[in-house]
Amino acid sequence: MKLKKFCNILLLFFIFVSCSYAQIPPAAEDNFENGKVAYRAGDYVKSLDFFNKAIKLGITSADAFFRRGLAYEKVGENQKALEDYSKAISIDPNLETAFNNRGSVYYRLGEFDKAITDYSRALELNASYSLAYYNRGNAYYGKGLFDKAIQDFSRALTIDPKDADAYNNRGWALTQKQDYDSAIEDFTKALELSQDYSLAYYNRGNAFLKKGILDRAIKDLTRAIELNPEYSLAYFQRGNAYFRKNDLDRALDDYNQSAKINPAYADLYNNRGWLFFTKGNSALAMRDISKAISLNPELSKAYANRGWIHKATSECPKAIADFTKALQLDPNNSTVFSYRAACYLEMGDKDKALKDLDKSVSLDGSEANPSTLSMLAVLKEQQGDFKASSELFKRVVQLVPNDAAAYFNLGLSLGKQGRLLEAVNNFSISVKLDPNMKEAYLKRAVAYELLGETEMARKDFSKGLTLKDETRTNFTDRDPSNLNKIKETLAASKP
Repeated sequence: MKLKKFCNILLLFFIFVSCSYAQIPPAAEDNFENGKVAYRAGDYVKSLDFFNKAIKLGITSADAFFRRGLAYEKVGENQKALEDYSKAISIDPNLETAFNNRGSVYYRLGEFDKAITDYSRALELNASYSLAYYNRGNAYYGKGLFDKAIQDFSRALTIDPKDADAYNNRGWALTQKQDYDSAIEDFTKALELSQDYSLAYYNRGNAFLKKGILDRAIKDLTRAIELNPEYSLAYFQRGNAYFRKNDLDRALDDYNQSAKINPAYADLYNNRGWLFFTKGNSALAMRDISKAISLNPELSKAYANRGWIHKATSECPKAIADFTKALQLDPNNSTVFSYRAACYLEMGDKDKALKDLDKSVSLDGSEANPSTLSMLAVLKEQQGDFKASSELFKRVVQLVPNDAAAYFNLGLSLGKQGRLLEAVNNFSISVKLDPNMKEAYLKRAVAYELLGETEMARKDFSKGLTLKDETRTNFTDRDPSNLNKIKETLAASKP
């Protein structure tokens, strides 16, 4: 989120308050004028010294307290700035710039509601105050009220259509709403107005990354780095783009450079750790992800990733501990429930696995993961709940209609319920999608045999025996066919 240099801009909006200088000593006026000169020169400490002397000598106008508040903001004295802006407002309740700037101090302190109240009062006093709309948009963004933020940025742009910052910040709010196309339009407009705007290049690159347009993302992030070689986040996001392109070496180079610039960014270590895991180095992966957790103990995805590494290295008790912590931090993460369920299954605890899989599927609703649905269906089947099992497998078929294994699993579930014709139909679709699926032929043969279709059964048995065993990862054969029994059956059926 791009924040403006409030103080410099606000000097354009001063409303000077009349006051009688007849009784004010010349030294007070001199200090006041010297304070303004020092402020404009960027010497904020000296300007404070002059303003303090001027006020002490008798200049107590709203303008004097307002200007000293500006100087306090510049040196990071937020509480003193608040006091001076409040004093200015008490002297002149119509000083919209004081309301705007006090709102900006509240914003930086994270007190967004107070900031919004002050910005709104500034706008009541001056409905054409584009900066107050812009700043209130930032405060709404800080509260996560992205629609209201977008409305205020749009109002600011109506008043000042050449405000590159407003385009940039509106684009960032649109990004949070996943309206990436509109966001890219806004970032592009910001760059037309300000060609060396590194933040807008970064933001547009991030939007392209969200859309999966990786080469465009890399191009924009590279430009952001050219404009700002110390841009740690740009290296990090470009590393993410390279990672998604499976260019692991370049991704690692960018993660390393990002860490060199900002060694305290937890997400970086989490992502670099996952890259190490992808490259087959579990030790370095564990080191980096644990570092991420030490930097940010609330980073749920780091616990989830470390849990997965524990699972991959056959340390399910440790994995479950990490998955449980991840779910404490993010209780609606359906994927982590399915990960923990897989560990429970490896440990033989089907009841806990079933509970986690049920939770995962309920969280995802119609968008449930096919693998999770399949695992849950198998457990339901093992419990004897064949109806629930077949309904879950039907959902898998709807989600992956071109997956031969999905139809096979549904056919097997239906067959166990005695719904043999439906089972045959699903096995037939399975072998149509994958003519080399051995178990589909063998199970269809069993169904034909039970239906009394002896010749059809014999043909499928014969075909199945000519094929190689299945090695697919999404193949769930709960009851492998007894090949010796099949061979005996075929031998007995020969004339």
